[in-house]
Amino acid sequence: MRVVLHHDDPRALEAALRERGVPDEVETGATSEGPFVVIVIASGNRVADAAARWLRRHPLPEGFIVGCTRETRVDCQPEAWWPASLCDIVLADDETLLLDEIARRVDRLAEMESILDAEWLRERAVGASTIWRNTLRSVAEIGRFGDGACLLLGESGCGKELLARLVHDLDPVRRRGPFVVVDCTTLSPELSGSELFGHAKGAFTHAVSARDGAVAMADGGTLFLDEIGELEPRLQARLLRVIQERTYKRIGEDVWRKSDFRLTCATNRDLEGEVHAGRFRNDLYFRIARWTVRAPSLAERREDIPLLVTHFLAEQGDAAPQVMPEVMQRLVAADYQGNVRELRNVVLRLADRQRGFRVLSTGCLRDAFTADAPGASVNGWEQAFALAVEGALDAGLGLKHIGQIAETLAVELAERRAGSTSRAAELLRVTPRALQLRRQSRLPDGA
Repeated sequence: MRVVLHHDDPRALEAALRERGVPDEVETGATSEGPFVVIVIASGNRVADAAARWLRRHPLPEGFIVGCTRETRVDCQPEAWWPASLCDIVLADDETLLLDEIARRVDRLAEMESILDAEWLRERAVGASTIWRNTLRSVAEIGRFGDGACLLLGESGCGKELLARLVHDLDPVRRRGPFVVVDCTTLSPELSGSELFGHAKGAFTHAVSARDGAVAMADGGTLFLDEIGELEPRLQARLLRVIQERTYKRIGEDVWRKSDFRLTCATNRDLEGEVHAGRFRNDLYFRIARWTVRAPSLAERREDIPLLVTHFLAEQGDAAPQVMPEVMQRLVAADYQGNVRELRNVVLRLADRQRGFRVLSTGCLRDAFTADAPGASVNGWEQAFALAVEGALDAGLGLKHIGQIAETLAVELAERRAGSTSRAAELLRVTPRALQLRRQSRLPDGA
């Protein structure tokens, strides 16, 4: 990470920072290559002028620190710097303390950059766009230096669960424990108690043995509540105590138990709007949103699509085919309502169709997007479905078996596209409860 200085005496400032353990490349001129941080220190009322002058002449850095002592009147507006990942105005009583504080902030930024450049993170969180790096930087800061509840916002399919797992893996304490996922769209008032808190032996019919719930299983690690915006009001109230006190009771017991976990939640809803509309509890919202991070949609980070395409092809394990420029242009320009999840489906569909070939060309795009397109041709689907049924008949399957396979595939595909049970139910024109009962009916005994 490079540090660019803007100061009346830059050499003296450089020496002072090096004395405080800032060993990175320190420059007094401009740079167009990142990541880098700019430190502006000026006396009197020239702080605002110095910062504005630098910004007019040079590209926006990833970090921008303005330092001044307390006798300096800071009348500048920092809105122009906010696109930077770190924007800070440091006030101190004297220049010695000011330099100490700036050095600490540079160290923190350097540590964040080392996390972002780690190979394991680049392989899991693919992308190099500014908005994606800033998102990852926020997640890294929360995971490494914070311990409060984190709320991840964003559209379905944009990687909220990936970010939740990164928060867990970057936490120096929690990463040694489990990462427990609860899909809130599958919880109902009748089933939530056992799923979340567990039950004692004999608590209800078929409770032949005691069972831990998600809260107990997350002890020492992270509890991830996915799509928390789908919780019914009664379930929201039941979560309040366990979130605040980290205590719970199993169903059928009167003993309060403890569970020490980190809480991370995700939703594609506007929870603040839900609070104002009375559909989400205000007190629960502030308990889960100590930190908030918005995951960008794929449309906001189109420059990452080529990297994601290459990554998804490499995941197949075979020799990845070469993607012709015309194909990549089409992939970058397409609209993805399902975000990264939909892009992955499209790429894997191309790979399956062209398996064994060394080049992906424009011809293979003929209907690559058809399966995920809302307005796909009904006649086309009927023809494809007819071929599938003929294959099933040739294999000797009966009507009942064919119907079961079709129903199972319809549910799986709807849930994969929608990202939640409630939205899958809307696609299939059934109630969420019907899907929950169907899932329970297919569970083996004792599950």
